[in-house]
Amino acid sequence: MATAVARLALIGPPGAETAEVAYRLAGRLGVPSISMVDAVQSAVRTGSALGDELRRFMNAEQAPPIDLVVAIVRRRLGEPDAVDGFVFWTESPVLAVLRALETSGFHVVELVLADAEAARRLTGRRLCRGCGRVWHVESAPTQVDGVCDRCGSGLVHREDDRPPAVARQLGVHHLHSAPVLARYRFAGSLISVDAARPAEEITTELAGRLARS
Repeated sequence: MATAVARLALIGPPGAETAEVAYRLAGRLGVPSISMVDAVQSAVRTGSALGDELRRFMNAEQAPPIDLVVAIVRRRLGEPDAVDGFVFWTESPVLAVLRALETSGFHVVELVLADAEAARRLTGRRLCRGCGRVWHVESAPTQVDGVCDRCGSGLVHREDDRPPAVARQLGVHHLHSAPVLARYRFAGSLISVDAARPAEEITTELAGRLARS
């Protein structure tokens, strides 16, 4: 059953398990978990006019105009399954998109995770070449270094998980999230939660705080 406050935008840096928290929180609230990518893919998949327009930019390898992105997100969040609310999540929020979604009961939830912890989580990941399972050198190590416990294939340290790439990802997140967080913090509609904990623990705290709001 959805709570009275069920229109949420969940923002977290790379490494904060934003997607996992959004999925769990949406399940608790009885509303869909929707990302920016979900909204775009839905528009393209359904063959809508907005999707056709977006496809033209994609085929030309051009960034779509922000007005088009806003329209696509609004369309997705206006579909029947999101009538009673939604948990919209992203690592690189766009202020124009969130402003277009402002409604009664709309809240922005910030997953707070220090850069050092985010980097530790991301740079320690190792991907199995065979089965695709992700391991971690500290939190989920394999019995034999560099070898997958599940299928025996070798592990790879992806370029996206190396320190320079992780630093760039965090920089992009901060660039996009700073004006968003400042706006909603000033408006008193920002909920901040410590994300240096398991996703289920974070979800339980958020659900409790929302029930009391």
